[in-house]
Order: sequence, then C-alpha cells, then structure tokens
Amino acid sequence: MCHRPASGPASHRFRSSPTAASRSASRFCASCSADLVNSRTRLVAVTAASNVAGSCPDVRTIAAIAHRAGALCYVDGVHATPHLPIDVARLGADFYVTSAYKWSGPHIAACVAASQTWAGLRPQKLVASSDAVPDRFEFGTPSFELLAGVTAAVDHLAALGGSGTSRRQQLISSMTAIRAYEAYLFAELLDGLADIPGIWLCPAEGLRCPTVSFRLDGQSPAHTAEALGRQNICTFAGDYYAVEYFTALGLRADGGAVRASIYHYNTVAEVRRLATAVRALAT
Repeated sequence: MCHRPASGPASHRFRSSPTAASRSASRFCASCSADLVNSRTRLVAVTAASNVAGSCPDVRTIAAIAHRAGALCYVDGVHATPHLPIDVARLGADFYVTSAYKWSGPHIAACVAASQTWAGLRPQKLVASSDAVPDRFEFGTPSFELLAGVTAAVDHLAALGGSGTSRRQQLISSMTAIRAYEAYLFAELLDGLADIPGIWLCPAEGLRCPTVSFRLDGQSPAHTAEALGRQNICTFAGDYYAVEYFTALGLRADGGAVRASIYHYNTVAEVRRLATAVRALAT
C-alpha cells in the first residue's frame, strides 16, 4: 500500500496497489509500485511475504523506489520472518514489523527502526510516561515475561544447527538451513497437491515462503479444514485478514480458502499425509 495524498491532509489519503486483481493476485511487482509513488508519497507499506500464498515481493527494489521519492518504507515481515534469514538494513526497510508467535515465541510483536527514525516521530502518550526513544512508543510497562519468551525463542532458533561466534551469526546460519529444509518439504507438498482432481491453488510466482492456500470443487473451505482437523491435520480456512486479496479474487464472500503452512518441525511423512488426506476429500 502506498500512502499517496491526492489532496487534503497527508494523513487522510491512502492508495492500494491493484496488483492482486490485475496480475493474477500472485505477486506485487516493483514496476507497479513505481507507478503509484510520486513526490507527494510519504509512506510505502508492503508485505515481505503473503500469508495466503507465500509470495515474496522484491522489497529491496520497492524500498528504493520509495526512498527516491523521499518516502519511508514500512515492511510487514510477520509471515516472512519465520522462514527466511532477515537483514532489515539490506531490505531497505525504515520500519520492519514481526510477531514472535510466528517463530516459536509468545504473542508479542516488535517494530524495528533506527533510533534516528523513531526520534522524528511523536506519538500521543501520557505526560507521565517516558519521552525517550523507544520508550515513548510503548503502552506502559512492558510485559517482562513475554520478553523473556522472545529471548528463549531466538535462542531456540539460533541453536538449530547454527554456526558462528555470535548469536546473530548462529541465527542467520540456522535460518538459512531452515529455509533450505522447508523448501524441500514445500516442493514435496506442492507436488502432492498439484494433480489432485478438482483442486485450485492460490497462484504464486518466484520466491515464496512455504505456504499454500487451496480450494476443492464442491466444498466450502471451512468444510475441508474441518474434515482435515478430524484427522488431526491442522489447517485454517477463511481470509486470514487478507481482505483485499480475497475480495479481488471474488472469494471472500465464499469462504476464502484452506491454508497450509510448513515449519521447521514438520516432516516429509506429515507433508505426504496432508496431500493424501486432501486427495481423499476430493474424490
């Protein structure tokens, strides 16, 4: 989404990319974002990975387009962070948001930005709360027990075969290995789903995270997910808050789609069991 004021106060005008509808709802192309950004743009917001199809836009190029126009770039990394080694600076993100529950942690989120970026922003806050950065953006006293869970989750990920002398090096090493393993499992899953009669897969192109959404002919997504759940296979049905995506496809009112994601603890046997169960439901 590009914050593009056409007229009036800058805080009141937003424009969304039509890419989802006009380009098979499968990718956000950098050239499309260039058409949306001009000298009046203040903020360009883009996802690092779709939580529907796993598609990964070229965030670095989109951020460069934003910066050339004098705008900031806000990156939603919630779905990308569990699956990819992330370098916020290399992406060109001025703001990068992630939710720890997506990568083995508790339900707490973080928005990452440089100190000088935060320094130029002033939120509404209580007079008594700290005016320092980043404290002035917090809603009171942080939840220390949740923060302890975040530390434990990062340590867990860094210990999954990571190498290096620092925790950052270990984490990047682990996430690189996780990326390769999940890609292997995901290829197995896509192969297993591709030739099932009556299945429709939400389209995706290029680099993607190991997430696929699908529908079966003659079944509501809720019915499919419930049937899989009775076999102890965890999927989800609906729009996953991707309202614009499913509206563009004309599927939101019809139940969205069934979503399956792979994580580093999954196995080949589990992936094959999912594909077999979906095939049985389709016949």
